[in-house]
Amino acid sequence: MKRKKRQEEHIDEGWLLPYADMLTLVLALFIVMFAMAKVDESKFSEFRDQFGIIFSGSAPGGDSIVGSVIDFGQHGSGTGALEEDEESPEATTKAKEEEKEVKLAQKMEDKQMLEVSQKLKEELKGLELSGDTNVSLRSDGLHINLDSNILFLPGDAQMSAEAKKSLDSLSEHLKKMSQEVVIAGHTDTVAINPPYKSNWELSAARAISVMDYLIEEKVIERDKISIQAYGDTKPQTTNQTVKGRAKNRRVEIIIKKVYQ
Repeated sequence: MKRKKRQEEHIDEGWLLPYADMLTLVLALFIVMFAMAKVDESKFSEFRDQFGIIFSGSAPGGDSIVGSVIDFGQHGSGTGALEEDEESPEATTKAKEEEKEVKLAQKMEDKQMLEVSQKLKEELKGLELSGDTNVSLRSDGLHINLDSNILFLPGDAQMSAEAKKSLDSLSEHLKKMSQEVVIAGHTDTVAINPPYKSNWELSAARAISVMDYLIEEKVIERDKISIQAYGDTKPQTTNQTVKGRAKNRRVEIIIKKVYQ
């Protein structure tokens, strides 16, 4: 009797297909995570669309498994940081436009201050006050120095009628300026007499006196003007001579630049 041939045994390979699918998904996940680490949003979107097509395994309900993984990466917390770090083209364009506007405004302000300084010099020269005044354009704004002898008596902070005339000659030009104005008071080193206790108080009182007059005459709005008092701490020249001390006793009107 012939022996029956033993039936060959075949290894079941059905597990290979889901295993391969799982490896594909894991590979896709790691590629997506790598792509999310890049800041090029346009390339990431293109990459997502392409892999959504290539690895579109059917999930229950007909959705793409890989597509859902990629979409989760896009809307999750990972891309939030990227969006904060990466400036959009619209934001970049807006920033450039704002920068241009600031530069244009700065040029216009510089031009305005230069014109006013030239007109003030001519005005003061015509009033024969050029020897007691100085107009200069500096990095922080327009500085108008008025020697105290044309505004106040020695040791006093009350303005005379003549002093108010001197300020009136500046008023028309100051009214045209919309910038903030600082009135700074300065003195020499000579000891002061009552009612002021120190040169600090005298310099402050003189600055306030000028400020009050400019506000009363509606030359400058009260919310755009302030005072500074330096006493004898910022001399322009030596305090060892009569002429030097006269130059150091001064009130300075500073029209502050908005764009410095």
